Amino acid sequence: MNTLTITNSNKPGNPVLFGGIILTLGLLILFDFSLSHVQMNYYDKLFYSRFIYWGIVVVLLFYALKIERQPLLLWKEENNAIGFFLLSVFLLYLSSIGAAIVSAVPVLLGEHENDAMMKKIVAIVTGHQAMIFFIALTAGVTEELIFRGYLLTRLSQWFKNNIAAVIVSSLLFAALHYKYGSLRELIFTFLIGVIFSIYYIKYRNIKAIIVTHFLIDYINMNIATHLKLK
Repeated sequence: MNTLTITNSNKPGNPVLFGGIILTLGLLILFDFSLSHVQMNYYDKLFYSRFIYWGIVVVLLFYALKIERQPLLLWKEENNAIGFFLLSVFLLYLSSIGAAIVSAVPVLLGEHENDAMMKKIVAIVTGHQAMIFFIALTAGVTEELIFRGYLLTRLSQWFKNNIAAVIVSSLLFAALHYKYGSLRELIFTFLIGVIFSIYYIKYRNIKAIIVTHFLIDYINMNIATHLKLK
């Protein structure tokens, strides 16, 4: 179940495979650069930027089907029972709490935490449940399809090594969150990337990862807005 299947058209070293990896990174960098130069209020910027993530998924889907000639989700989804699915979500969420504890260690040791960006986002979404839901849903679906569904599988093919693929894809996932300016956030997202990647390699169930990612963001933002109101 856990061995990688490499198609004839996309053997490691094939420029088409490497092109997909570069395309993904290029789209994310272009998105980040463009967003920083758009002149609009932060609420609108936060809202409309979510659609760009969906657009990136569409581009990768097209690239996978038309250029790579293989599915976006390279690894066939395992049909697990509902009990296993729910247990997976529960354990993955517990793992995220462990990752949050570990990521807080630098702060406990006296490292200054820059949470200005997070406070700004919390201030904007407070009282806007639909916005919180949309942000969490977008992050859960698109980030998992991009980083686990696409990048992790292609990096596994490219490196012919799952460990290297997990580390690189997790570093890239953490880099996506660099604008928060928070060491804690970088550590947390890296650890989450590792946890989710290992789970996906072992169990081939991206749906559980998507749901867990959604819950992490949705619950955390609601807690943050609640504490702000207090």
